[in-house]
Amino acid sequence: MEQQDYLIRQINQLSRILGKVLTDLIGLKNNGLLSNGIEMTNQTLKSELNLDIKELIDVKTDVFINVLISEKGFVNDSLDKFAEILWLIANQSTDVDKRKMYNKCLLIYQFLEKADMTYSLDRQLKIKQLQSLI
Repeated sequence: MEQQDYLIRQINQLSRILGKVLTDLIGLKNNGLLSNGIEMTNQTLKSELNLDIKELIDVKTDVFINVLISEKGFVNDSLDKFAEILWLIANQSTDVDKRKMYNKCLLIYQFLEKADMTYSLDRQLKIKQLQSLI
């Protein structure tokens, strides 16, 4: 029971921190300051969750989702938030990582499309948009 409680706390912490990072990024985007928040986002993800976006986008495509779920403790909600964060960062990126981030977003959304029992028109639109960007 203790281990289950620990896992639930870990999942909740992951979701809470990703939610805060996403909210902060959206606020910065709305104020035209998104580029300022990208480094802050990287630092927050590294310090709070031991996540490094640069390392994650270099993970091989065929194991990417498995790494997020089994090694990093992601669940559907946190995967969705993480995809949004990657998308916002990718839209501001001008380097070669942009395509990698779009590709990882697409992988996440395609996984969620299969794993989530709820149909999401928003997710379908994001998948189509990402496919056109890649």
